[in-house]
Amino acid sequence: MAFVVNVDGREFKVDVKRVDQGFLVLLDGKKKNVVVTHEEGNRLTLIIDDKPHSIFLESDTQVLVDGESYAVDVADEQIRRLLKASPDIVRKKELAMKAVMPGLVVDLIAKEGNMVKAGEALMVIEAMKMQNDVKAARDGLVKKIHVKSGQTVNTGDVLVTIE
Repeated sequence: MAFVVNVDGREFKVDVKRVDQGFLVLLDGKKKNVVVTHEEGNRLTLIIDDKPHSIFLESDTQVLVDGESYAVDVADEQIRRLLKASPDIVRKKELAMKAVMPGLVVDLIAKEGNMVKAGEALMVIEAMKMQNDVKAARDGLVKKIHVKSGQTVNTGDVLVTIE
């Protein structure tokens, strides 16, 4: 299956084929051998070209890879072409970005009314003694910030709405 994957504002073409015990992944034409060695809920351990990687799916639009947080958007290549043909439909949809784990809002970087780019830091949340940037999952307008600096958030709490 062919996908277009946007990671922190960088776009990649990804083609995935199941082979033997894992997958053959073409990442912008470069071959990667991927084996899933452990899967538990939103946590995965992958071996990519003989190197282990810890993956945590924070939300539909945020992924933690080896401790680094990334804004991710995955689209089927054919569907993506259709959406590009009618961009007004995509712009009308709001995106509610949610907390992926409990934490404390340390800093609000974006403000309501700001235009942001995919991958741009919106706020900083401290969780498990680490400070993590919450990054915009796509380009858009910050319609509403639902939290304040110093506020404790729980998993699933809406942090910001982008339109």
